[in-house]
Amino acid sequence: MIMTKIFTKLFKSLEIGDDLPPIVMGVLNLSPESFFKGSVYEDMSALKSVSLSMTRNGAKILDIGARSTAPWSNKISLQEEINRIIPAIKTVCKIIQKDVLVSIDTQYMKVAKKAHEIAKKYDRNVIINDVSSFNTDTRLKEYVVEQKLPVILMASKEIPGDILTIEEIIEEFRVVIENLINNGYDENLIILDPGIGRWVEEKTPECDMKIITNLEKLRVLGKPILVALSRKSFIGAVLNIEEPENRFNGTLAATAIAVYNGAHIIRTHDVNSQLKEILIMAKSLRDSK
Repeated sequence: MIMTKIFTKLFKSLEIGDDLPPIVMGVLNLSPESFFKGSVYEDMSALKSVSLSMTRNGAKILDIGARSTAPWSNKISLQEEINRIIPAIKTVCKIIQKDVLVSIDTQYMKVAKKAHEIAKKYDRNVIINDVSSFNTDTRLKEYVVEQKLPVILMASKEIPGDILTIEEIIEEFRVVIENLINNGYDENLIILDPGIGRWVEEKTPECDMKIITNLEKLRVLGKPILVALSRKSFIGAVLNIEEPENRFNGTLAATAIAVYNGAHIIRTHDVNSQLKEILIMAKSLRDSK
């Protein structure tokens, strides 16, 4: 079946689509509760250094998150999330080039609003990355629609990552997209994340691998596809590697296959020359299909 080419443009600067190189989204993690301790930057000087390194190595989006979404992690208050986000947003907005976009990884309207207000002081807008697809806080949807902000929606039905099959993922995305359109939202601002990772107990490595191998089926929705698989548990399970610090090679392999199968954006902890070469090779192979 021939499908329409996928293409979108965010903030009149970042083009994403089938005929373009995959976009790299670098993870800026402010949460010490996270599963991968090596990705946490609580000190602003370290955050500044890694932000500059990521953009020098090709990251076009920096995703700032202050709350661990791992289901077993200790929970923090909304105020603590805001307190972590504020200095990070200021630091990043001051130093990165204007053509690099800032994404806020949050499920809460208050956090998104505060981050957006700070970013605007630096003449920047933000992308909202909500792993719950507005299930956690419906006010976030209202804010995104009102402010016309791009949004990354992760496959979720009741709680983040609770959808297991590609068919269920597609159906749930249809519902959320239709709801946004009915509320006057521009569907060209939507990016889809199928929710790779062990978000719920019943999620097995096989579930994640099936999502990656069937990624192309998401094209029916006509939206850019983001994959966030960096150092996740399915890689550790396959390679028998317990520590996330040692899952980089497995991450590269899974990333190459995801791009080959249609991923447009790669969310990763590691922005470096190895990743760059992997993306070029995988995209070239995809183009040769």
